[in-house]
Amino acid sequence: MAGKWTVKPASRKAEKEWRAAEAVEPDLMGAERERLEEKPTDRGNPRRTGPLKGKYAERSVAGRKLPQWQHEITAAGRIWYCLDRERRTIWVTKVSLSHPKETD
Repeated sequence: MAGKWTVKPASRKAEKEWRAAEAVEPDLMGAERERLEEKPTDRGNPRRTGPLKGKYAERSVAGRKLPQWQHEITAAGRIWYCLDRERRTIWVTKVSLSHPKETD
């Protein structure tokens, strides 16, 4: 299916995290929004982008269980997001410019 994806925060917390990262790294976050809108599942570098595993593999968003992915935006920073293929929506669940504590 061609066309852009819609990028939305999955929670107020995720929205605040995005805005905080955008304030520190506006060019990086602009590029990340564009990447998510155009090719959220691109595995050009599989070490940087891919589905999360284990208890983080799925997440309930808007009443639906969706696969959750991760993209490495800096050496430590990550964006976590869920793919709603049916609605062509990317639900951003976490944004961190440092390594997420959940996966330590």
